[in-house]
This record gives sequence, structure tokens and C-alpha cells, in this order.
Amino acid sequence: MSSLKSGRVILTLAAAALLAGASVAGAQAHLEITPFAGYYIASDLYNAYSSTGNSNVGLTNSAAYGVKLSATGFRGGIEFSYTRSGSDVKVDHTLSGQPRQNFGHVDIDSYDINFLGYQPSGNPRVTPIGIVGFGWSVTHPTIDSDFNLGSGPQPESHTLFNFNFGLGAKIAMSERLSLRLEGRWRVTDTHLTTNAGFWCDPYGYCYNYATDWYNSGELLGGFSFAIR
Repeated sequence: MSSLKSGRVILTLAAAALLAGASVAGAQAHLEITPFAGYYIASDLYNAYSSTGNSNVGLTNSAAYGVKLSATGFRGGIEFSYTRSGSDVKVDHTLSGQPRQNFGHVDIDSYDINFLGYQPSGNPRVTPIGIVGFGWSVTHPTIDSDFNLGSGPQPESHTLFNFNFGLGAKIAMSERLSLRLEGRWRVTDTHLTTNAGFWCDPYGYCYNYATDWYNSGELLGGFSFAIR
């Protein structure tokens, strides 16, 4: 079994066990499913600095979507979340005067176990949410043919540890339906040490790794359906 399939199986089993434990622990716990979509906020992967200017390699902002399965009670809950995003990889050549160019694409599948905390508000229909969680992100990078010199193989996928935290709110629309809005910040371990390596583009310009912790943001909205 591939590492990707193994990771999915392990996460699914862990989430199922945690959800079952949460539902058993609280007499008022119930299950919710939340399809969502939103905006992925990306950041840089590599940087180069010079007295004549700076250049960087990073991901572009993009759409994100996914689904959550939550076991919730009056004061909080636990959930399994899947998020999919896909970004172009861009190069900004301020050092060489070259225009900004996209030279590849990366899709990211993120699997998270999140812990939720609810804070009652003055409005009984609105419930603020605090979120903290951990999980894995699986990367699927591709390089455009113009930049894949020698028609070499495409980069391999990697499974990377991450953690996330955020704030949000649930707005009750009926007994079983709620609007859920949230903003999350995700930190992913790239297994790289700052300045321990570099990447060179086809123009001969080389860049240090920006950081060994890749940061990204997510602004998400969806509808939660209570299924029991």
C-alpha cells in the first residue's frame, strides 16, 4: 500500500475512533457534516536577496474546498476535516528584470483532526468557535514542460505534518441546518532547514529556502447539516 493510501486509512480510522468517543462521552453530542468552499492564502517557498533587488518563488492564492465530519456538544466537539487546494507556482524576477512567470502547479490534500470550543454569545442563533488541530498535507507538484529541462521526471508527492488554528462562527438557520464561517492559519513542516539548501531556475538564479515551516491561510464558508 502506498504511503498516501496508508496515511488516508490511518487518518480515517483515527477520526472514526475520536468521533465515536466524543459522541459516547456526551449525552447531547450529535454528528454534523459540513461541505465548504473558500479562499486559500499562499506564501513564499524560496527567497533571493541582493543589493540590486529581491526575487522569490511562491504559490499563488487560489480556491479551496472540502468537507468536515464533526461530533459536537454544547461546549465543543471534535472533527475530521479534508481540504483540497491548488496553486500555481510563480517566480518574481526583480533581480534580473524578467517578468513574473508561472512555472508549475501544486495541488494539496490536507487531512486534519480538529478540536472545537464553543462560546455562547448574546444571540442564541450565533455561536463563536475556536479551532485547533493537527494532521497531514499531501502535495502533488507538477512542473510545466517549458521549465522541466531535459523532460525529466515530475517531482514526487510528499506527506507533511501540519497543525492549524482559527476562529469562526455557526449561525443557526433551522434546527438541523447552520451556516459555518471560519478563518484558519495552517503551518506545515516541509522537512527543510532554513538556508540548508537552494533551488536554481532555468535562468541560472538560485534561491534559498524561505523557511522550513510553510504558512498558509484559509477563509472558508459552508453549511452544517445535523445528521443525528
